[in-house]
Amino acid sequence: MSTWRAATRIAAKDLRIELRTRDVLTAIGLFALLIVVVTSFSLPTTGVHRDAVAAGVLWMAFLFSILLGVGRAVAMEYEDACIDGLVTSPVPRESIFLGKVLSNLAFVVAVQVLILPIAVVLLQLEPGRGIGLLALTVALATLALVALATLFSTMAVHTRTREVILPVLVVPFAIPVMIAAVKATEVALAGGTPVAATSWLLVLVAGAALFLLLGLATYRHLVEE
Repeated sequence: MSTWRAATRIAAKDLRIELRTRDVLTAIGLFALLIVVVTSFSLPTTGVHRDAVAAGVLWMAFLFSILLGVGRAVAMEYEDACIDGLVTSPVPRESIFLGKVLSNLAFVVAVQVLILPIAVVLLQLEPGRGIGLLALTVALATLALVALATLFSTMAVHTRTREVILPVLVVPFAIPVMIAAVKATEVALAGGTPVAATSWLLVLVAGAALFLLLGLATYRHLVEE
């Protein structure tokens, strides 16, 4: 079985389980919604830096939702001993990592599709022509953060304080991606196009590629420990 085919089957299995339980989607959806709703009452309606503040709030909500969702999804895999079946199966270890990234990405994107329109309305954002840049930024940054969180969740799941360890591991490595995501989102909210945020988009592409390659290279050793 090819690496990609095995990865899609693993992701499909995770999605079927989530559709029955809705544990991850409910947790990260309510968390992100809470941050957006609470912030909408404190964010100034005018000001030069309003778009920058809104972009920062949006990505903080996304980052911690990813940490919560991915951490929970990986922990459930180990608690139910499902990971043992995957490890003893003949599928490539790289397929397990890619499958987990795909399923976690699907969870997060599903929540983002619901939260982004709500955030635009509640935070009174007007992306206008920047909607394309906003979508591209969200896609690239989310892929990078999910790949990073999936990798480090596998490391942290073996510790008794995994809920505390995971943010400590992820956040330092996520800083460049977060900065690029916030700056590109700020440009998008001001109506900018991808050309206006080329340098920030390149950082996001590099981050996504780096974390995916790092996961593919090291995941075998993590799951076989």
